[in-house]
Amino acid sequence: MFENDYIMRMILQLARVLRRSLIKEYPSPDEEVRDIEGKVAEALDLDPRLMFKLEPESLVALLQLGNVDPVLAIYAVRSIYYESDILEANGDLERAELRRQQGDAIAKAYNIEVTLADATPEAMQAFLEEQEDSEDADSADFEG
Repeated sequence: MFENDYIMRMILQLARVLRRSLIKEYPSPDEEVRDIEGKVAEALDLDPRLMFKLEPESLVALLQLGNVDPVLAIYAVRSIYYESDILEANGDLERAELRRQQGDAIAKAYNIEVTLADATPEAMQAFLEEQEDSEDADSADFEG
């Protein structure tokens, strides 16, 4: 029960930061990236200062030492890809490419069928709405 609560809390935090980003609520791209990185790292139980400097293979090896929930991994991959687009749009091409490689490595390691196309603002908005609809349906089934 506690683990499910923790996972749900992490998912909600990631969804919240992504929604804030999608509606352009951040005063600067740097703050937006820091917030996304912080929530992704927290969800994966890693220090963001370490996580986002690791080579993709090293990151995956570190994640596989832990017990990363598959749903959290999906949110993490989408968030990392989304962040890579923000970095690229702001001219930080080296970090953008590293994020893409990290996202690719996590997706491959956890058999996640998510691509960069799934992390566009439109795709992210649709994904978050789909997740909300699914949660609403699950709640209705549970209550009824």
